[in-house]
Amino acid sequence: MDRSPFGGNMTWFPAADDNLMVCSPSGRILFMTGSLRFQLDEDLVGRSLNDILPDSLAAQLIACAHGGQGHSFQATLRGRSVRCSMEPREGNLLITVFFTEGDQKPAMALSAAELLSREISGSLATMFVAWDSLPGDRDAKSQYAKSVIRQGMYRLMRLSRNMLDCARAENGRLELNLRQGELTSFCLGLCQRAAPFLEALEIPLSWDLPRSPLPCLFDQEKLERVLLNLLANSAKYTCPGNRVRLSLSVKGESAVIAVADQGPGIPPAMLPYVFTRRQEGAASAGMMVGGAGYGFALAKAVMSLHGGACVISSAEGQGATVTLTLPLGLSGPALPLGAPAADYASGFDHLLLELSPVLPPEYYDKNK
Repeated sequence: MDRSPFGGNMTWFPAADDNLMVCSPSGRILFMTGSLRFQLDEDLVGRSLNDILPDSLAAQLIACAHGGQGHSFQATLRGRSVRCSMEPREGNLLITVFFTEGDQKPAMALSAAELLSREISGSLATMFVAWDSLPGDRDAKSQYAKSVIRQGMYRLMRLSRNMLDCARAENGRLELNLRQGELTSFCLGLCQRAAPFLEALEIPLSWDLPRSPLPCLFDQEKLERVLLNLLANSAKYTCPGNRVRLSLSVKGESAVIAVADQGPGIPPAMLPYVFTRRQEGAASAGMMVGGAGYGFALAKAVMSLHGGACVISSAEGQGATVTLTLPLGLSGPALPLGAPAADYASGFDHLLLELSPVLPPEYYDKNK
């Protein structure tokens, strides 16, 4: 049910600390190591070689690969001077990137959380390549065990992405990719995609949206990620048969998105700590806390960058409601029309990634 970003049956597995990328025969970037993502501070998966290299050079690389020949070249990659080597590998283009000594980003400049997140992401990328090369298993018990392992890999990927962006937010380095969008159709599409997954958990998802469109400038990927995080959290604590509801309305000059559940609610003593990463205060007070605390912290950071807010209201035993406010008159530099969307999930299905804490393992069977 997921889409592998690697393509083909690769029998070689790049090390996480290599600065390399794999491109399709047409020049689409299928994979890049965590080390290269760190050096460029950007995930290029899904982009084309033409987006990062001159058209003539990209065409030359593709032509050489089709002819079975390698090619070495110098270029500027995202403002950095690099030497590169391309060699054909199993029908794809393997490009190794070498940074000059003075242009190599010092790893120790990052926080421990950022470094840990990148190590996890790089190792998982290699594990997914190896996993996709494994043959199918006809034994149901073995196949189920493989699905459980694969789901665990998705959970680790989700944790590493949330950890990285929370660390960026704490250091003032989390940035928005603003696009002119329309909130009504955005929320409708998200609900229609998420509803079947929640129904599999016997948790109906309903939505209440305005009839008229609500044009707005916002980071569509980050808002989708925040909402999927909230839906996953609601599903985690809601008993089967109880409903989760997403609503969109307008209040003054802001759009208001609310996610409400019928779960056990949040104890009053816990409310001051829900936006605290790792929830140190709750732990020191002796309260049991589930999860790492990155979901709510990330939601607050993303909404704050939009000039909005994230608020939680809850009564113990009566469920919880998370309310997001988003200014409709937000201004700022927007991505041009037709610009490729960023993909924090490196090509993996966003729903499978963000709902990995609650979905059954069968959803992660690569043969389905």
